[in-house]
Amino acid sequence: MQRRTFVIGAVAGGVGLVQYVLVSRYMNRLREPRGFSVREYLGFGEKAALVAITPNEDFFVQSKGEVPTIRAGEWHLRIDGLVEEALTITYADLLGLPRIDKLLTLECINNPIGGTYIGNARWSGTPLQPLLEGVRPTREAVNAILYGADGYTTGLPVERLLNPENFLAYRMNGEDLSPAHGYPCRIFVPGKYGQKQPKWLTRIELMNREFLGYWETRGWSDDAECWAHARFTDLEDGAKISGKNFVITGYAQGNLDGIQTVEISFDGGKAWEKTSLFSNPPPPTWSFWKYVWVAPRAGRYRLTVRATDRRGRIQEPEPQSFFPGGATGQQNLEVIVE
Repeated sequence: MQRRTFVIGAVAGGVGLVQYVLVSRYMNRLREPRGFSVREYLGFGEKAALVAITPNEDFFVQSKGEVPTIRAGEWHLRIDGLVEEALTITYADLLGLPRIDKLLTLECINNPIGGTYIGNARWSGTPLQPLLEGVRPTREAVNAILYGADGYTTGLPVERLLNPENFLAYRMNGEDLSPAHGYPCRIFVPGKYGQKQPKWLTRIELMNREFLGYWETRGWSDDAECWAHARFTDLEDGAKISGKNFVITGYAQGNLDGIQTVEISFDGGKAWEKTSLFSNPPPPTWSFWKYVWVAPRAGRYRLTVRATDRRGRIQEPEPQSFFPGGATGQQNLEVIVE
């Protein structure tokens, strides 16, 4: 398995590379995992997306700089600002709160179309909503700043932060979070890209104004909503295929609205056919689709895939770069049937 380090957002964000290094103490690090295969899970049927768990060591890692060293006994989370009663939680307090186990698919905002910066894991933690309600936010509290121990910050509307889906996590696939994945505590806000879900969380400050965090001030989206999109797996651009029938596979991922349908086109988007969305659990877990291409004729084809969410919104057609709000548009592959 290869491990590579990338600089994210430097040139794309309109900041020259030299200037980027000067204004950032550390370059962003993104560990690239191997490609993911839906085909390997076809035998699990409707449970496939649930059992497709990314091993901890294969899960992508993204951070703005070095991984901080934090001792659990010294860590605490402070919820303060425009609240009636501030709250401080120790690690022991965190472990003593009601526990939930949740499957969540996390995607990096820097994931290109067909990229591998996406993973699915079983996270253990506690719901965030009761803690926020317990501090009793004032009427003026409309936004919140999330602080990480590495100096990372990002902002979210309080209304979105109060979503019952949000939670604090301290375990990943049955193990304590590794330092790279946010030990001892990270926050999850399902439906958003990872940019809005800081690791090493130490403070939530409620405030009465908007706030632009670390990546947002560098030109990245402040919304960072992960809209519905479908992708191919197990098939590369320019692939040569043969056989009487050929099974095409992939996944779909989106926000809390979930996936309604996935369609495939063999002529670059002029005509569409429904795929079998054979494993489609509720969000925030990805969905798996397949299509059996029966007796394709020899020739060159332009394959395209698109998703529609449960509100009827169809994935945009034109592919766009991941900067500044995450890659959008439909994935296209050219294949040759021999």
